[in-house]
Amino acid sequence: MRFALRYVCKDPRCGTAAFIALVVAAMFGHPAFAVDGAFIQQAAQPVHSDRQVSSSSPAIQPPMATLAPHSGVTQPTPETTIPATGGNFAGTIEIGQYNRVFQAQAGAGNASNVGIIKGTHDNVNVLQGGHDLSNLLLVNTQGLTVDMIQPSGSAPINALIARLPNGALDVIQPKGSPPIHLMGLPNGVLLIRR
Repeated sequence: MRFALRYVCKDPRCGTAAFIALVVAAMFGHPAFAVDGAFIQQAAQPVHSDRQVSSSSPAIQPPMATLAPHSGVTQPTPETTIPATGGNFAGTIEIGQYNRVFQAQAGAGNASNVGIIKGTHDNVNVLQGGHDLSNLLLVNTQGLTVDMIQPSGSAPINALIARLPNGALDVIQPKGSPPIHLMGLPNGVLLIRR
C-alpha cells in the first residue's frame, strides 16, 4: 500500500501528528496491505500459533492475522547477494540540481568518491585504469564539466573545486598531496590528469 502525503499545515506539529497517524495506521492495518510481493518472499515453513480453537464453540471467531516468527537474522536482498569483483568502489553524493556524474573503472583496486554540493548543471567524468584513488568535491559550481583521468597505478587525486563569492574558481588540495595537472579546455571544461 502506498501513501501520498501533502503538507498543507503551516504548524510544524501538524506534520508530526500526520506522521504518527501514518505509523499507527501501518501498525494496525491489515498485514496483506503491508507486503509488496515483488521483493519479499514469504516464509516457507508453516505458521504455528499458541491459541487453540475448540471445535465445539458455537460462536464464530473473527479471523486473526498470523505472522511468521522472526529469527533475528535478516536475509540479504537480491542486489547484495552477488559479490563484487575487482575490489572497485565508486561513490557519489549530489546536492543540487541537474548534475551528472559518470565513473568508469577498469582493472581492479579502484576507489572513487565524487561530491557535488550546491551545484547546478555540473558534469563530472572519472576514468580510472587500475589501483587508483580519487576524491573530488565541487562546491557552489554552475555548469562546470570536470574530466578526471587516472592511468593505472597513478598517484591519488584529492581536490576540492569551489566557486568563491567573488566568482573565482579555487582548487584546494590537502597539504602534502602530490599536485594535480589541471588543464582548462574550451566551453568551461576542466581536465584533471595524473
